[in-house]
Amino acid sequence: MMNRSSNLQSLFFVLLLSWTTAVSAQQAQSYGIVSPNTRTDLKLKEAIAGMNSAEESRLLKQAINLGCVVRSRIRAFRALGSWSDGAEYSVLFSVNGDEESLRYVLSRLGRDAQQKYVIYFYPKPQGKADLYMLRLRTRARNLVALSNELERAGIPFRTLVPSGDTTAIYIIDLDRDLRAKILAAARKLRARVTSQPGNAALFGDDTRPLAKVKFEQEIKTYETKNPNLPPTCDVQKTKIKELE
Repeated sequence: MMNRSSNLQSLFFVLLLSWTTAVSAQQAQSYGIVSPNTRTDLKLKEAIAGMNSAEESRLLKQAINLGCVVRSRIRAFRALGSWSDGAEYSVLFSVNGDEESLRYVLSRLGRDAQQKYVIYFYPKPQGKADLYMLRLRTRARNLVALSNELERAGIPFRTLVPSGDTTAIYIIDLDRDLRAKILAAARKLRARVTSQPGNAALFGDDTRPLAKVKFEQEIKTYETKNPNLPPTCDVQKTKIKELE
């Protein structure tokens, strides 16, 4: 009886995943993740504290202001990136636009935040990666406990985004080998799960100077193809006020 119940529950989650994948494909958005943190060996609790830092706020505003440059609204959220042996406070942003614009925004943020690496997901039906999003029914009160639970579930990299009355968990499955573990974690957390295929990449370099060079190459290539880009949103607002 228990086995039959477990099988039915697994079937339910597979059907739910298939349905929400179709829905999310109609409302596809690109996602980028970048951190303002430059410290090494940051503890999980220190990373959580950094989510309310001034540098986190600056990066949030910078991400949103770049929306006017790529002519697409950018929504940005405070996030906690955690993995098997570390963590850092981060910014997750979403934007509608092409993949080149996404890489451009990430490169500007990564360069200015002196990062080694940034990561993105761009929805594409024939993409070789998957993005999973688990949405909890209520906002997680303890991000340390939630992160540890995901670690025990065998999910090595995850990004937690507390927002409003819920917490969302973003997992970019670069090698497409985490599906079973993610579904098991969703059942245990009683979370709604969605997924979509697409292109994903972690790009940068192991040293900050070399990463800066790569980010600047991306920026130069994009700005050469797209000359006369508009200024950031905050600059535009300042100009409008000056004309009033």
